[in-house]
Amino acid sequence: MSYEIPLQVKNLSFAYDRLDVLHLVEGDFYQGTFYGIAGPNGSGKSTWLKLMAGLNNCPHNRIHIFGQDIHKMPRMTLAKKISFVPQMFNMKYAFTVEEVIMMGRYPYTNRMTNITKKDHDKVESTLLETNLMPLRNRYVNELSGGELQRVVIARAIAQDTDIILLDEPISHLDIHYQFEIIALLKEICRKQNKIVISVLHDLNITMNHCDHIFLMKEGRIIKQGEPLKILTEENIDEVYNLKVNMLINHDKKWITW
Repeated sequence: MSYEIPLQVKNLSFAYDRLDVLHLVEGDFYQGTFYGIAGPNGSGKSTWLKLMAGLNNCPHNRIHIFGQDIHKMPRMTLAKKISFVPQMFNMKYAFTVEEVIMMGRYPYTNRMTNITKKDHDKVESTLLETNLMPLRNRYVNELSGGELQRVVIARAIAQDTDIILLDEPISHLDIHYQFEIIALLKEICRKQNKIVISVLHDLNITMNHCDHIFLMKEGRIIKQGEPLKILTEENIDEVYNLKVNMLINHDKKWITW
C-alpha cells in the first residue's frame, strides 16, 4: 500500500445477495485529475462509485484514502474527504436551493446550528459558479429535473472535499448545461487540485474531457488509461457490441455510428 496515493482501490469484489457485481476492480486516483467510468448498463459502474463513497459495505482493506482504510474513518471525517452526487435525488421537504447547497457544509457545522461566515461565503461562491443565483430562493420541489441536478452538484461542490464522485451527473441536463457542468468540474479539478470521478454515458464527452478513463463490462475493468487510446473502435465493439467510426476534427476525436 502506497501512502502517496490519495485514493487507492485494490482487488475489490462485491456481490448483492450472492450475485457478483464487481470482480477484482483496481484503480489509483491522483489529485488534479478528472476520471471517467464508462460501460454498458449493469457493468458495475454505479456500485463501484458507491463503494468508494462508503455508501455500501465492502471487504476491509480494499479502499484507502491517503493510506487509511475508509472503514476505519469516522463518518464526519469521510464526509470531509468525499462528496457524492447520486444518479437520482428526491427531496421530500420544501427546502430552498440555497438551503440545499448549505447542506453541503454539514460536516463542518454542529448540526447546521453553527454556520460561519466561511460557510456562507462558500455557498455564495458556489451559487455563482453553478449559475444558480437566480434560483437561490426557489423551492427545490418546484424545480425541473435538470435544475435539481445542478443543485445537487452544487451541494457537492460546496462540501469542498478532496474527492468528488458523480453518478451520471449530466444525464438529465440540457446540452448547454451538460458542457457547462463538465467545464466547471474540470476547472475545480485543476485549480483546486481535486480528484473528480464521474460515471458518464456520453462517450464523446468522456473521450474529449476526461484525463483517464476506466472502461467496464460485466463487473470488470476491461481497459483503462488515456481516453483517446482506450476508446478505439475495437474496444467499443468489444465492450458495447457496437460498430462505430472515428472522426478527427481540430485535434478532437468523435465517435459516430
